[in-house]
Amino acid sequence: MCGAAIYFYRGIRFIRMIHTGPAGYPEGSRSPADAVRKVRAAGLDALEVQFVRNVQYNQGKAEEARAEAEENGVLLSAHAPYYINLNSPSPETRAKSEDWILRAMRGAEAFGAWIVVVHAAAYGEDARHCSERVMASLKKVREAADGESLKAVIGLETMGRKAAWGTVPEILEAMEEVPGVLPVVDFAHLQARGPPLNPEGLRALLGSLSQVPRLHCHLSGIEFTAAGERKHLRLGEGLDHLMVLDALRETGLEATVICESTSPMEDAQIIRRRLSQVI
Repeated sequence: MCGAAIYFYRGIRFIRMIHTGPAGYPEGSRSPADAVRKVRAAGLDALEVQFVRNVQYNQGKAEEARAEAEENGVLLSAHAPYYINLNSPSPETRAKSEDWILRAMRGAEAFGAWIVVVHAAAYGEDARHCSERVMASLKKVREAADGESLKAVIGLETMGRKAAWGTVPEILEAMEEVPGVLPVVDFAHLQARGPPLNPEGLRALLGSLSQVPRLHCHLSGIEFTAAGERKHLRLGEGLDHLMVLDALRETGLEATVICESTSPMEDAQIIRRRLSQVI
């Protein structure tokens, strides 16, 4: 871990270190607050709340989880629904997609989650105008969110399917054009989309993201085809996670690593142990 210096981004307080934890509540959690306690008891300090099917939560229980996380130093994030497509040819679908992001941001506010992870779009038949549409929608969402004093950052995830919008250059362009947007680097998705990750490529990638105040990351194993991602696997399958973690640690970047493997708690602890080893 790094030292415990404190810094702020968009009014959100951070402690300088690499946080690690699972995607979703640990098995057997009785409530969101209990999930936070289980994460901390496992030696972890991050948790990604899953709104991937729907944005449903109890306000009171969310606030309990928020207080528990703040007290125990667990950094919360949230994942927006998978249904989003800001490049849909249907104006109604784009409007619904914008609303899904906004609803997830309201949920993030209740939980105190600092970032909402978004799968932004599919290229479809209009790949040429995809980035333009994505950024136009994100600006609308950001304006609406700011009007409601929603502090969460919109995190644009690197996508594993070649038919999906979400390469690193595309996301960096959106970050420059839209305030309150940051990249979310899914290393397994990058491996699936290609080219295969290697130490030199990872150093170049992470170097290009050095201006990001806190790099939110996903890590898992991955199965993929020529079209890209097929499914997530246990840590170490289809991707050398040790290579990824060593490269991330060596950069000195402030980061969060969320484990999205098929065994997120167990594998998150493996990640934590690797990051805690002396270089």
